[in-house]
Amino acid sequence: MEQEGSLPILDTRVTRHSDGSLTTAVFRKKTHSDWYLDFHSHHSLAHKVAVIQTLLTRADRICSNVPDRDVEKKQVAGALSNNGYPTRLVKRNWQPSPQPTSTPEPDTCKAVVVVPYIRHLSESIRRILSPLGIRTCLRPHHTLRQALVKLKDRVPVQQKAGVIYRIPCKDCPEVYVGQTGRTLAHRLKEHKRTLTSGNLAQSAVAEHAAQQSHAIDWEGAMVIDTEQQFHRRCTLES
Repeated sequence: MEQEGSLPILDTRVTRHSDGSLTTAVFRKKTHSDWYLDFHSHHSLAHKVAVIQTLLTRADRICSNVPDRDVEKKQVAGALSNNGYPTRLVKRNWQPSPQPTSTPEPDTCKAVVVVPYIRHLSESIRRILSPLGIRTCLRPHHTLRQALVKLKDRVPVQQKAGVIYRIPCKDCPEVYVGQTGRTLAHRLKEHKRTLTSGNLAQSAVAEHAAQQSHAIDWEGAMVIDTEQQFHRRCTLES
């Protein structure tokens, strides 16, 4: 609801004056912490420069009058300084990014590769690939989304289908390694059923137990890897 002639809409505060005119400025919630990507974090310099450009460009485009724009830019500069950004780097990007006035020309790069960001190494890869017409995009190893956002509950590995598994023997050090497109529990039932029926040709585990008179450690059976694609699963098994 409008309060004292102003109304926040997304990141913008619209203020209505007595003469009916409207001005806009950047809006922040009271709980806003002014914490952004830390300059000393393990991210590409391009990502950190993008933070500066985004905040300063937002100030230029949203603030409709000069005093509000100056106040916003000073606040942005202070926040960036608290996050470790050098003053020279902030001043170098003080001007807003130009708005596109026409359709951009198609990219002439031959290919695009995305590599995880490793300081110094990733920059070298980009310099090597650039003369070849290959554009390199850098992505961080770990993000807050990966650490905090869990869209679904994880399925226990014992309940997953498409697994490579191992079954140890209780009486000797031999271990059977197999693969199945179903769950481990379902495959263990088949091994046990084969041992009980005496149809040893269908299970190497049952054949070992019958020929050597050994006991199979069914409780020690475990999943060692998962893979949905059949041929990849067979390769992992081998």
